[in-house]
Amino acid sequence: MNRFSVENTHQLEIYSKEINQEFLINVGLPPNYSEEGEKYPVVYVTDAGPNFIGLMGSLPLMQIVNDLPSLVLVGIDYKSHNSNHSMSLRNRDLTPTNDESWMAQQRSMYKIFGDDLPEVEAGGAENFLDFLNDDIKALVNNKFHIDTQDQTYCGFSLGGLFGLYTLFTSSGSFDRYVIGSPSIWWDDKYILKLEENYAKTNKNLSAKVFMSIGALEEEDDDGFNMVTNFNNLSKTLLNRKYTGFDLKTAILEDETHCSAVLATLNRGLRNVF
Repeated sequence: MNRFSVENTHQLEIYSKEINQEFLINVGLPPNYSEEGEKYPVVYVTDAGPNFIGLMGSLPLMQIVNDLPSLVLVGIDYKSHNSNHSMSLRNRDLTPTNDESWMAQQRSMYKIFGDDLPEVEAGGAENFLDFLNDDIKALVNNKFHIDTQDQTYCGFSLGGLFGLYTLFTSSGSFDRYVIGSPSIWWDDKYILKLEENYAKTNKNLSAKVFMSIGALEEEDDDGFNMVTNFNNLSKTLLNRKYTGFDLKTAILEDETHCSAVLATLNRGLRNVF
């Protein structure tokens, strides 16, 4: 059953045996999409419920005026119709380690609103990345006219954390990355340790990356230090001087964590293409 209806979109279903989860895959096609001629770059975006709809509202015009090439947008979502349940599932799939204290806090918070969240553990990023690379991409490639050599990942917040995890463990999964307001704070800044370990054995990092954060995100972030962590990671990555690495960063003025989402995705795509 469709959770929403957007012009020029298709909705597919796929089950992951490893994760034991059903997913909805929302595919947005560009204006004048054709199965003939050149294949289309593909952009994968997590948290597809809000992010997919927002992007499909702006992408067609951006493509018509040549701000972006014609591309296929793929939004990864859950089949659950309960947004709070979906929030719990993304905590599982987009995080590289199990921070049980955070998960317990989330469950307690939603119980106040009378909603029992699924009893899932965080730390499922490895399984989710395998599922994305092996199964979701195969599904999309088989049904649409996709250029498999031109793939982009977009993620925000925990999705941004997942993007960084992918970059430092399997950078070749995507050619371009749009990373918004990444949750660097997760599990005592685990992602910084992962990058440090990567740097010890690698001088190359072939990827084009746009990374941004809202300027107002640290004003009331309960000690997550979003902007400080973002600036520190940006500086570290630039100082590494990885070969093949193209990084652009932006601090979005007057944007909060929530308002920065679409600004990041729209600006990010224009920067990496």
